[in-house]
Amino acid sequence: MTDIKKILLIALAVVILMIHTGCAGLIDNLRSRQNNSDIIAENEGQEADPVPIDPYEQAREIQIVLYFKHEIADFLIPEIRTVTQEKKSTEQIIMEELLKGPQGFERLLVMPPGTDIIDVIRRNDTVFVNLTDDFLNPIDLTAIPGRENTSEEDYPAVQAEMKRLAVYSIVNSLTMLEGVNLVKLMVNNTQLSYHEMGTELLIEEGSELEPDSPMVALRRNKNMNQSPARTVRLLLNALSAEPDWDLVYPFLSSKTMDGSTLPPLDEFKAQMPSVVGGMIEFEGNPVLDEEYFYDKAFVTVQYTDKTNETAKEVTETLTVDLIDGIWKVRLPSFLSQFN
Repeated sequence: MTDIKKILLIALAVVILMIHTGCAGLIDNLRSRQNNSDIIAENEGQEADPVPIDPYEQAREIQIVLYFKHEIADFLIPEIRTVTQEKKSTEQIIMEELLKGPQGFERLLVMPPGTDIIDVIRRNDTVFVNLTDDFLNPIDLTAIPGRENTSEEDYPAVQAEMKRLAVYSIVNSLTMLEGVNLVKLMVNNTQLSYHEMGTELLIEEGSELEPDSPMVALRRNKNMNQSPARTVRLLLNALSAEPDWDLVYPFLSSKTMDGSTLPPLDEFKAQMPSVVGGMIEFEGNPVLDEEYFYDKAFVTVQYTDKTNETAKEVTETLTVDLIDGIWKVRLPSFLSQFN
C-alpha cells in the first residue's frame, strides 16, 4: 500500500505540474494574441484615419504679377501684388485679383462689365479660364480716359483694341507663372469663335485662322506690354505734332537727361515753347537701338530738332527709368534747354 500511495502522489504531482504549465502557456498565448490584436487595431486605425495632405492647408503669402492697361496709353503694365493663399490655386487667385482691378496709380482694368469667373483649371502647361457670358458684352469706353468721346465710325475698331487688351491682361498675367505657356479662354463652358468672342484682332496676319474659327489657346504676347522703346516712340510721336503735355507728362521721369529735376506740370507747360508743326520730325521708326539694365534702359533715337531757327539732325541715347513698374523717359536734351 505504501508503494501504491507513492505512485499516486507522484502521478498527482505530475498532473498538477502539467496543469500549471499549460495554464501559464495559455495565458502567455492569450497575452500575445491580445498584443497582436492591439497592434493590428492600431495600424488599422492609422490607415482608416490618415494625416490629411493639403498643399493649401497652411495660409501663406505669395507674390503675383498682374497686367493692367496703362491709364492713357494702349499697352499693358505690371502690378506686383502680395496676397494670402489658403485653399485656392495660384491661377484662381490671379484671376480673382485681376478682376478686382488695380491698386496702383496709372493703371486701369479693361474688361467687359460684369465679367466673372466660372472656374480656372490648370492642365500641364495650359490654364483653362472659363468666364461668364458677360465677357461677350461691349467694354464701357466712357470709363477709359481718352475714349469717352469715341465716334460711331471709330467705335468698332476701338472696341476691338480694348478687347484685345482685356484678353492679354489675362494671358500675360497667368503666363508669369512658372511652367504656364498657354491660356485657353472659354465662355460658359463653351469654346467660341474669334467673331463670337470679339477677338478678331488676335488673328495674326498670314494665319490660316478665320473669324469663324474656334479661338485657340494663346501664348504670352510681350508686344502688348509697355517697353522702353514703345514709351520713347510714344513721346517722340507726341512731340512731332503740337504736344498735349497733359498726356505726355505722365511718361516723363522725375529726372532729366542733364541731371536736373523735372518741374511740376504747370511750371513745365509754361516753359515749353509752341512750335508750329511739332518740335521734332522723323521718318519711319525713330528708335535705332534699345538696351535693358534692370531698372534702367537706354534707347538710341534719331530725329530732327526743329526748336531752333536752323533744324538740326540729332542722334541721342535716352535714359528710361523703371518707376513703380512703369517705364518713364528722361527729358531729351533739346527740351532740357527750356527747363
